[in-house]
Amino acid sequence: MTSRPDDKRHGIEGYDVEGTGRAIRRRPSAVLRGAAVVAVALMTASGAGAGTAGAQSLDPGSLVPSVAPGSLFGVPSLSVAALTQLGAPIPLTSVLGSVAAAGSSNFPRPGSSHPSGPVPTRDGSITQSTVRSVAPLFPGSINPVDRRAEVWTVTSASMQRTVRVEVYRAPDGVDAPNVYFLDGVGSESPSGWSTGMGWGDPALRDRAVNVIAPTGAPASMWSDWQADDPVLGPNQWETFLIDELPPLLEAGLPGTAAPLAHNGSWGVMGLSMGASAAVHLANTNPGMFDAVAGISGAYSTMDELGYQYARLTVAARNGDATNMWGPRGSQTWRDHDTVSDPSGLAGKTVYLSAATGRVGSAELGHFGSNEMILVDGHILEKGSYESTRRLESELAGVPGVDLRMNYMPTGIHNWPVFVTQMLPGMDHILSGLSPAVPTMRAAAGGVDPGSLGSSGSAGSQASAGSSGSVGSSGSAGN
Repeated sequence: MTSRPDDKRHGIEGYDVEGTGRAIRRRPSAVLRGAAVVAVALMTASGAGAGTAGAQSLDPGSLVPSVAPGSLFGVPSLSVAALTQLGAPIPLTSVLGSVAAAGSSNFPRPGSSHPSGPVPTRDGSITQSTVRSVAPLFPGSINPVDRRAEVWTVTSASMQRTVRVEVYRAPDGVDAPNVYFLDGVGSESPSGWSTGMGWGDPALRDRAVNVIAPTGAPASMWSDWQADDPVLGPNQWETFLIDELPPLLEAGLPGTAAPLAHNGSWGVMGLSMGASAAVHLANTNPGMFDAVAGISGAYSTMDELGYQYARLTVAARNGDATNMWGPRGSQTWRDHDTVSDPSGLAGKTVYLSAATGRVGSAELGHFGSNEMILVDGHILEKGSYESTRRLESELAGVPGVDLRMNYMPTGIHNWPVFVTQMLPGMDHILSGLSPAVPTMRAAAGGVDPGSLGSSGSAGSQASAGSSGSVGSSGSAGN
């Protein structure tokens, strides 16, 4: 659930929501007043001005002239950097309690918007899950590696709609494991994988793995919904990912694209909203997935923190979480609470990462003094940090888990944090999957790349750690 910086209006004038190209200007509103309350809660919870020693002390590198002391949404305060640095780590549960005391337990999140594309609707003529077309993802690229990236247009019988799925084939000559990549709240098209997150990193492009990145699931939690939403449309993503899509990948499209060269082993990786879903899918489908990576996710749905995360994720695109899992506390909400029962991860390979939410020099370099992004990202990443620690604790009692954790001392809920975790997360996933098997055939899908242009793909031009992958078009976090 993050906002991307708008390259043309970087700083305090506005920000681009989820790569949609719509710059939202700051203005007095209920949303900003809610954020001001959150800011006051943050100052109260942190004991600003007290300071502590060691790892919790103020990071001098974060206090640069781009963040001036003064007011935060009209609230006299320290600079944003100092606000999220001074004192003990700020529990997001304390923030939630402070906001509730101010009269808004369901506090608004800055940057909420409608989905960037048209609302999907059911098409009664779709009764089967099929592959309709396969085309190059980068038809104008001169980079031969980009020819392994494809767009599959498929139908979903459960949602009665078409779905755009990005498929990144493994290098030629191997049957490789498959790994789903699940985007964050925007689930835009193209996916975060294509716009610098993964395909932009040469090391990831060279891994012997097929990456499958579905798109078009904004604010859905990648879940099966109980009812179609008037804003978000039909969502039956668990059914699609587990039952409908794998046979389509196995079949390919005769005469156009070969099946994926797959060795039968499956993993799943997600960030933010996608992290929560990835870990849930692996936990509830242990017969399919052997490895999972969750980057900056929230893994409980029943405590106050987890409830607010799920509700805010859906509300970020004006959806209604009641249409998703029914009333709060229902059995479906309980069924999606991985923290309460992670037993399905027994014997699995698991990678989890989160940052503390404290603003560091990297965040200031990307977002300057854009207070809305900094506060929003601080709150959400701090929540991810708390939730990840809780899941780590519960996994200690699950036998055979090959768990790798990465806690970052600074970083907010946004792409500068997410990007750094893609390569180590994928490498740990691959360590738990069956290795690729050499074959005598080429793995290229047989899709005609079309006429080759003069420029490569956006992903090929951006490195995983560059600012180009932060604020490029694509999905955003949670």
